[in-house]
Amino acid sequence: MFRIIVLLLIINNIASCSLGGGPAPQDHYYRLPEVNLGNLFESKQAVYKNIVIKPVKSTGLYHERAILFIESDKPLELQRYHYSFWASTPAELSHNALYQGLQSSGIATLVSREMPEIRPDYIIDTRIIQFERFIDGSAVNIQVSLEMSVRSGQATGPVWSKRYNATKQLQTTDMHDSAEAFGEALKEVSALFVKDLLLNK
Repeated sequence: MFRIIVLLLIINNIASCSLGGGPAPQDHYYRLPEVNLGNLFESKQAVYKNIVIKPVKSTGLYHERAILFIESDKPLELQRYHYSFWASTPAELSHNALYQGLQSSGIATLVSREMPEIRPDYIIDTRIIQFERFIDGSAVNIQVSLEMSVRSGQATGPVWSKRYNATKQLQTTDMHDSAEAFGEALKEVSALFVKDLLLNK
């Protein structure tokens, strides 16, 4: 019996050493703050009846929930964290943010995520170009780039297309602060997009 106890203690010690002697790292999941543009525009009167914001398109790693980063000395290498994840994919996070931004701006009587029975004024297609952290020592830049195309609900083909970029600088590597900065970047993109919609009225 004594030999069995000693053997079990040895196995336990070996396992602890192989795992670094501590508990396994925990996964962390992050969501974004709500986007509200209500205070950025003087007039809350709707200038459109209905705008449809279609699901955001993405490719490659943006299909996953991993949080991506780039190191300054390896600008062409896109890496991902092993224990930090988004609560949804970047495409879903961007889609929700744009929907919230359009809705809170008051630019349209109705902002839809799907095609309604009555043809809308505009249909918006979006594609993710960048959605990552750029790390330079202890500084972090949040980089968001979306390509947005606007087409009339009454005709085929794009009316206009534009790339919207936003960068937020942080002096901390804290992931929670980065999640807030991603939300601010999407708020900035949403505000720029609403201004363009007003100019194209």
